[in-house]
Amino acid sequence: MGNRCKGKRCISELRSLKVMKMRDEVHYGSAVAFHEMQIMPKDMTVGPIMHYAKNVVYPQAYEIVGDGVVRFMLYIPGANRVRLNTYGEEFELHREADYWTADCAVGTGFVALFVLADEIEVLYPALPIGFGGNRPINFIEVPEEDAVMIAASKTHGTVCMEYMQSAVTGRMERLYVYVPAEYREPENSEKKYPVLYLQHGHGENETAWVQQGKMNFILDNLIEEKKAVPFLVVMSNGMPVYDRGEEFAVEAAAGFESFLLKDVIPYIESKYRVCGDKAHRGIAGLSMGSMQTSVISLKNQSMFDYVGVFSGFVRDILTGYEEHIAPENLKTFPENIRVFFRGIGDSDRFLDAFLADDSLLEEYGIAHERRIYEGKHEWKVWQHCLYDFAQLIFQD
Repeated sequence: MGNRCKGKRCISELRSLKVMKMRDEVHYGSAVAFHEMQIMPKDMTVGPIMHYAKNVVYPQAYEIVGDGVVRFMLYIPGANRVRLNTYGEEFELHREADYWTADCAVGTGFVALFVLADEIEVLYPALPIGFGGNRPINFIEVPEEDAVMIAASKTHGTVCMEYMQSAVTGRMERLYVYVPAEYREPENSEKKYPVLYLQHGHGENETAWVQQGKMNFILDNLIEEKKAVPFLVVMSNGMPVYDRGEEFAVEAAAGFESFLLKDVIPYIESKYRVCGDKAHRGIAGLSMGSMQTSVISLKNQSMFDYVGVFSGFVRDILTGYEEHIAPENLKTFPENIRVFFRGIGDSDRFLDAFLADDSLLEEYGIAHERRIYEGKHEWKVWQHCLYDFAQLIFQD
């Protein structure tokens, strides 16, 4: 997955590939701007005006110069040292006047960036901004050769933001809901649709699958190509945080189960035209969301026919929660699930846990679709998981 440099492949050829892929793929600027940011004044006292001299705005923060190689140019005057971290890999930048630059082999796909200036983590304003690691983060998107999020479809679904008062959390909660294009068409006004409840990973929130995963574009294309049936997708915050006096606690297992079953599903089924039965409900998630998927689907086998575990776990390796893997749940799971999908990257740091779950599933005769992709614990793998899983579900 993702092209690799071979021998002395020339930069002009790589740039041609970059231009071709950038034209076809969906790589928008950030969670706060749809297109690439064009104007970012260095001094907030400049403006509001309609014409900005180039010396008063931030320069282009990065340029893709090779296959997975990115040249950064960060304006950080006064700093003595600047580094970039990409969830484990670190790159040292060197100073050129007030700018810090380097060519960094960051790989392809969605790349989270943490900028360290004199050992202080900063959010760089001229780089795209998303959410991960429990906070806003910088990121870039480097096109990969076999991306599944190309902007080929002529019709697009709608992503809605719903605000719901939760009895479980005691707060107003926000949901993202993807509605396929045909849902809004007058001739389908009486038609009811399946629904997939899709969860993010640890440190992320309900925005992640749209802003970083581009799930709406993936499904737009699959539906238009008739590789997937139209269905709704509901994304909710899987990290409700509670103040426990001496600590903040994330109720990611049983707490999220209650939130989804008691609040989210009834709310969606009361407001949207969804079928509202087991045969037309699915649940899936990445990383921590896959653990939540396993907990909920094993304990509530009358709720979902379709289950997707992306880069993750049947066992709960985060909290040690084990109620869902009781023998009585594992024994009945095969007869109660129509599609059980598991996928992971071949370089994922949790691959050993994924493989250990193989033996547990084999012990109880739980058949499933199992895919190994090229990649790490990263968005390009999860996008491929969704792309494949979506073609297997609700195919009545």
